[in-house]
Amino acid sequence: MTNDIARGPGVRLPWAGKIVNIEEVETQLSLLWKISADNMRTGQNVNVRTSVLNLVICAPDIESAQHASRVLRELSSTHLARVAILILDKSEEQPDGLWTWVTLRCFSMFSDLMRHCFEQTTVLATGSAIRAIGNIMQPLLKPDLPVYLWWLGDPPDIKDPTFNNLMEISNRVIFDSTGFFNPEQDIYTLAALPDAYPDAALSDLNWGRITPWLQLVAQFFDTPEYRPYLAGVNAIEIEHAVIPLMAQVRTEQGDVSPNPARALLLAGWLKTRLGWELAADTTGNHHDTAGGTYSWTMERSPRSTRLLTSPRSKAGKGNASISIRPQVQAEMRPGSICLVRLTSNIENKRATFTIRLAGDTEHVFTSVELGHEIRSKRLVSLTAVHNEGELLHNELEVLSHDSLFEQILREVAGLLEDSSLRSE
Repeated sequence: MTNDIARGPGVRLPWAGKIVNIEEVETQLSLLWKISADNMRTGQNVNVRTSVLNLVICAPDIESAQHASRVLRELSSTHLARVAILILDKSEEQPDGLWTWVTLRCFSMFSDLMRHCFEQTTVLATGSAIRAIGNIMQPLLKPDLPVYLWWLGDPPDIKDPTFNNLMEISNRVIFDSTGFFNPEQDIYTLAALPDAYPDAALSDLNWGRITPWLQLVAQFFDTPEYRPYLAGVNAIEIEHAVIPLMAQVRTEQGDVSPNPARALLLAGWLKTRLGWELAADTTGNHHDTAGGTYSWTMERSPRSTRLLTSPRSKAGKGNASISIRPQVQAEMRPGSICLVRLTSNIENKRATFTIRLAGDTEHVFTSVELGHEIRSKRLVSLTAVHNEGELLHNELEVLSHDSLFEQILREVAGLLEDSSLRSE
């Protein structure tokens, strides 16, 4: 069956390499390495073959798979053993089928005299072949090396058998919530994964995107003059970019608007670090999924905050609030953080700590206002904001669990669940 399908008409993926029978994958890859070695002898290139991991990329369509293949060019410093790109076409009109392509990807590292090479196998599955993808994948992976799964788009239901099979063979699973079309439901799913698959570490490229914002918030309170105001923070405001359209859409870059995922992760982090809890009085809470607008009334706990490690500040008691709202930005990628503002009151003294984008995505203004006086204003470069390839590269350098990220996911799921119940 695979013989006929693999050589059948109608499927052409030039970027994926040579179409082969799935049983011929190892033979064809060995042949490609031999050709490459011959070129090395007749030319001057040295192929770097050090291998440390398998990368499985699961895409919902050919366009997403081709985009992921382009991103791989930016991973030339990561020693991949083999990349397997799985295209799971669940279109009802598609017949059962399985197509396979192989290629050797080589990129210059320091100069043309040294190249990094890895094997890429691309599999297009339709119909019943999708349900068998777990078994199909096993012989396509390099044994005794960790498996990283990069899942493109929305995660399926946690009980989905195909997803279950891929999770079972993965050591680390990477998502990108900036492309979630159902961000709330998808965050629920992600929050449940650590318990359902304790052996698979979990990460989100959006967590890397907001890391500079987390660092800038913490840096406000590194200054001894402002440190006491940490205990008095009682209001958090976060704004995220949306494009000027009323309906939810996916852009050509794969972003979804509105998508408050980054804002929600940032809110969950601040709630956790400040030791806040949801207040019993929920009359002021607001939940607008379609618009990406949220607000919660919080209770400040007397326990220690954790934004700083030393010295520790005692969080004041009383009510507080977290609000998330969209900001129309036609020139900015949807989901980007536009503004973070923390307001604090200590002994009748008001302080406002603000981080605001400075007209582009690479710089922000940070300011501290005490009373009506601006005490500090800086233009800061967000040098740690990386593109998709750099973010993926960073994730492939880590195998262990990110316990803080998993905790933040649970916090965000709790906020969404509570506000959803209250909005009914």
